[in-house]
Amino acid sequence: MVLEDLFNPGWVRRRPYLAFVFGFIFTFVAFLISLIFFRSSMSVAMIFLTTLLLIPTLIMLLRMEEQVEGKYGLKHFFHNHKDIFEVYLFSFLGVFSAFVVLGLAMHNDPSSYDQLFDFQTRFLRFQQGLSAESVQGFVQNEYDMGAGHVTGLFIHDLLVLLICFVLSFFYGASAIFLIILNGSVFASFIIFVIRTIAQNTLQGVQAFFMFLIHLLPEISGFLMAAIAGGVVSKAVLCEKKGSKRFKNVFKDATILMLIAIGLVLISSLLEVFVTARLFKIVF
Repeated sequence: MVLEDLFNPGWVRRRPYLAFVFGFIFTFVAFLISLIFFRSSMSVAMIFLTTLLLIPTLIMLLRMEEQVEGKYGLKHFFHNHKDIFEVYLFSFLGVFSAFVVLGLAMHNDPSSYDQLFDFQTRFLRFQQGLSAESVQGFVQNEYDMGAGHVTGLFIHDLLVLLICFVLSFFYGASAIFLIILNGSVFASFIIFVIRTIAQNTLQGVQAFFMFLIHLLPEISGFLMAAIAGGVVSKAVLCEKKGSKRFKNVFKDATILMLIAIGLVLISSLLEVFVTARLFKIVF
């Protein structure tokens, strides 16, 4: 495929930061295609098209990762996983940043903005109860979040994490669809909050970086679960059951899942006790 030559897995793996650029560009390509051919369902079409553009390279990366895990097992664990994790993370950040840029650029044009974030906005309003009144009420009322909120967030994120693993196990790199969907919802939520409570550009920038405090470990957990499911899937297809290479992959995947669970727990704690408190202080 042409995309595999442009977004060569080995080349990008050695320079993972370039995945940010490709993720950003692919999202804009998906935006233009959706604008021309799928305007009435742009918010969903963009997610599918961005996923399709990323999948060929991610499939190759998962295959390369499975071979490394099968050979080395837990030896050099963090070194062996660093490159593919960085590619996944930078790809997500590129996609997420593109959604934020597009959202901010189109927010003053309500009809275009609604087309871009129609699904995400309806999800936040009807499933999460998001409204201008709820956001303003949060920053104006007394801080009352505690362990119960941490538990609720952790259970929700744990469910998403498990879904990422299962989707990746059965569909390989296609699990990135769920992660990109989450990224677009996060982008919509952040833009909505910034437009609702930020009184100037500085406050908008502060709000964006405050969200990143818990967003980065949360997304990192989802990505690790997707990587774990993908390499296990490749091992089931390509390795002899019960072989040393097969067992090495499962040991690695188990460690990845434990780290992923730890990351979403940290994210839940940060969201309740750091991000929420900072919003109370700044706004």
